[in-house]
Amino acid sequence: MNIRDVITFEDNKEYVILDMLETNNEKYLYCVGIDKEEKPTNEFIYFQGIEKNNEYFVEEILDKNKLNDIINMFKNKYLN
Repeated sequence: MNIRDVITFEDNKEYVILDMLETNNEKYLYCVGIDKEEKPTNEFIYFQGIEKNNEYFVEEILDKNKLNDIINMFKNKYLN
C-alpha cells in the first residue's frame, strides 16, 4: 500500500490513503473517504494495516485511547 492508493471495502465504500506511519512494527493509515465521482468527502478515518499470510488487510481503529495515540503520532510527524 502506498499514499494515494484507494482502498475499497465490500460495501463499496472507498478511501484514499493520505499518509502512512509505521511504529513498533505496526502500520497505520490516515485516509479520506471518496464519493462515486472520486471526490473527497468529509469522512476522515484511521486504519491499522495488518499483514497475514502475505495478504494485507486494514482495520478501523475504534479504541479511543489507541486512536488518540495514533492521531498524536501523525501530528508529531507533521510538526517535525
